[in-house]
Amino acid sequence: MKRAPMTVVIVRAVLIVGLTIGFTSVTNPGESSPTTPHTGHCSSPYKKKPIPAKVLRSLVASHGLWLDQRYNPGHQRADLCQADLRQAALAGANLERAQLEGAILRQANLYKSSLGQASLAGADLTRAVLEDSNLSGADLRHARLSGANLVRSIGDEAALYNAVLIAAHLRESTFERAHFEGADLSSADLTNANFADSYFYGATLQRAILSGTDLTGADLRRTVLTKADLHQANLQGALLDSAQLDHAQLVEADLESAYLDEANLREANLRGAILRGADMRYANLRKAGLHHADLEGAILEGANLVKTNLQSAKLRMAILYHAHLDEADFRDAHLNRAVLIGARGSHTTFTKSDLNEVYAPKASLRRAQFNESNLESANFVAADLSGSNFNDANLSRTNLQEANLQDATLVRADLTGARLDSADIRRANLGGATLISVTGLTQAQLDSACVDEQTKLPPELSRPAPCSPAKKEARP
Repeated sequence: MKRAPMTVVIVRAVLIVGLTIGFTSVTNPGESSPTTPHTGHCSSPYKKKPIPAKVLRSLVASHGLWLDQRYNPGHQRADLCQADLRQAALAGANLERAQLEGAILRQANLYKSSLGQASLAGADLTRAVLEDSNLSGADLRHARLSGANLVRSIGDEAALYNAVLIAAHLRESTFERAHFEGADLSSADLTNANFADSYFYGATLQRAILSGTDLTGADLRRTVLTKADLHQANLQGALLDSAQLDHAQLVEADLESAYLDEANLREANLRGAILRGADMRYANLRKAGLHHADLEGAILEGANLVKTNLQSAKLRMAILYHAHLDEADFRDAHLNRAVLIGARGSHTTFTKSDLNEVYAPKASLRRAQFNESNLESANFVAADLSGSNFNDANLSRTNLQEANLQDATLVRADLTGARLDSADIRRANLGGATLISVTGLTQAQLDSACVDEQTKLPPELSRPAPCSPAKKEARP
């Protein structure tokens, strides 16, 4: 490639500089730079200067007149960008649409002030009083509001991207459809606040208090809510995909139809929570507390439920396809018509649970506790149930074709009308069980099991000899 003559290079450089200067000159000086939106050009005469109280009152009064009579050239919009307004007395001030980018408002008193659509990008409002203020539509991108008092404030559709609100007080505030993407609300108090349809994507709410907060339809994807208090919070239809909710308190929270795909709920407390129709695919619920929770129709495909407490939970028609259930506790739970295809678990407890019409072909539930449970019309085709306890269980009309029931105990179990075609019942204890009208049971199968005088057998089969101790203790 040939190099251009030096004169051509110089001319090109001059043209580029000229075009750059020309572009800069037509840019609105009040707009922020696209790369640093919170540090835009500031031409305020008060830039980095404190403003005397009398002058500030005059500026606020003039701004009020500008709001009422914008056509009058004698009134001016307040331009206080980067001004030093720390501890300023601005209670009740009308600063709607005011230019306050980068202003220092630390500990300023803005009680009942109006800051609707004000430009506060990059402003420092640390420990400022904004109680009962109006921030609707305000630009607070990158603003610092740590420890600020925003109790009962209104900030509908406000922009708080990457804002810092650590330990801020937002009790009973209303920020519907507001943007908090990337914001830090660690330890903030949002008790009984309204954040319906707001956006928190990637925000940090670690240890935040959201008790009774309305987060209906909110976007909380990839948020950090570790150890957050969401007691009785309304999260209906909220997006919580990949959210970090480990050790969070979600007692009696309403998560109906919420999306929790791949969410981390490890050791979270969801006692009495409403999760009807919630999408919890591949969620981590290890050691979580879901006792008395309503999970009817919930999707728990591939979910980690290891050592999870689901006592008395409602799981009717829930989808637990390929879920991990090791040592999970389903005592007294309602799992009727639930889907457990390919579910995996050992030492899982289903004592006294309702598994009526549960669909669990090819499930692996070794050494599980099904004693006193209702398994009527359940489908366990080709399931591995070896070593499990079915004592006093109702297995009437249950489909156990090709199921592995080696070493299972079915003492006093009711298998009336059950299907046992090709089922492996070697060393299964059928003492006192009811096998009348079972189908598919052969003499060879029965001979490999253990029965006693109380076992009720089909009339076409002969009672085998009592099991020897060696047979009872044998293992494959």
